[in-house]
Amino acid sequence: MIKAVVFDVDDTLYDQKAPFVAALAPIVQLPSSFDLTPTFQAYRRQSAQAYARVTSGSWSTTEMAVRRLNAALHAQDLPPVTPEAALAFQEAYVRELQHIKLFPGLAAALDRLKERYQLGIITNGHTDHQLAKVMRLKMHQWIDRDAILTSEEAGLAKPDPQIFTTMNRRLNLRASESVYVGDCYSMDVKAAKQAGWQAFWFNHRNLEIPDGDWIPDQTVENPAELQDLLLALTTLTKASF
Repeated sequence: MIKAVVFDVDDTLYDQKAPFVAALAPIVQLPSSFDLTPTFQAYRRQSAQAYARVTSGSWSTTEMAVRRLNAALHAQDLPPVTPEAALAFQEAYVRELQHIKLFPGLAAALDRLKERYQLGIITNGHTDHQLAKVMRLKMHQWIDRDAILTSEEAGLAKPDPQIFTTMNRRLNLRASESVYVGDCYSMDVKAAKQAGWQAFWFNHRNLEIPDGDWIPDQTVENPAELQDLLLALTTLTKASF
């Protein structure tokens, strides 16, 4: 029986691509019709590596900004940018993230979920940075601070399944009683399943499963479908997804 619903943050609770594209527009001149989705996805894939390199001291913050952005641009054969441009992008991206909003329908679903389940967040990144996003999204209305776990405070980062085990201890629940909602197959779905959780894949970027070893318990492809899935949990006589 499910007793807790735990969420990823970036590109799960809000549209992370919109601030990315807005910040990149002045830096890389492209036609408005150009689809930057592969660049955005490549940028996100660099997250765990970049975070680990900065934390270990092998990269400076500036080096991270340059390497991460240029690796993402390379995914679409776009030319690299200078360190100055990469830092300008990073500053613009941080500014754009100050205007993020929940995906449509999530607030209503969270209202209903809170009546029935423990709610939580597991997110990679620096604690202060991720908590600032959580506050902008007003997630404190539904989730207590002690049910928010960042990779910095856990000393573990997704896709390490141990971070999910750490959350189980915080919530005092078994793995089988928890479900994770996230947008990234490898970081969210696969890692949660390896930890013994159920996993709901919010695949709104229409990505393919890279391997068939770990199948999501549910897959939805847009915010309306995600809202319907979460509301369905609140109508079950037994939470037995």
